[in-house]
Amino acid sequence: MKYILLFLLFPFVAQAQQTCVKVDTVYVTAKLKQLSTRDVRFGIKQTADELLSEKYCLSDAGEPIAIEISYIGMPSSSLRFGGVGTATQTTEIGIKLHFMGNVLEGKGASSTDVRTVMIELQDGKIPFSKMTISNAIKQALQEAISKL
Repeated sequence: MKYILLFLLFPFVAQAQQTCVKVDTVYVTAKLKQLSTRDVRFGIKQTADELLSEKYCLSDAGEPIAIEISYIGMPSSSLRFGGVGTATQTTEIGIKLHFMGNVLEGKGASSTDVRTVMIELQDGKIPFSKMTISNAIKQALQEAISKL
């Protein structure tokens, strides 16, 4: 009876084992390597570790994952009529995960909207927002990790 029970439970035990991974490197191949005074790579390893830990075990002996920031774009649009204006800037991030010979892509975008009345933006630019970049990076990582 013990052997039958063990035999029935064994497939579940085998499925419970997870693949262990580690974020080995984070590098930038995009033309834009820095936003304002912030290095684009800042915080990506920690965010990736957090998202990967939901699906995989993290270990220094795990399979290495390299994160490539392949695209950074900041398209913007604005409209001004008299003393009233609106401006939108979207931060777009493209990330590639290199894992066990596979390249998995993820894209993220986050917008910043500004509305003005009787004031002008300095040089017509929207102020830099670290939160907008962080949201776009997290979104791109989530998309790429979901393909693992």
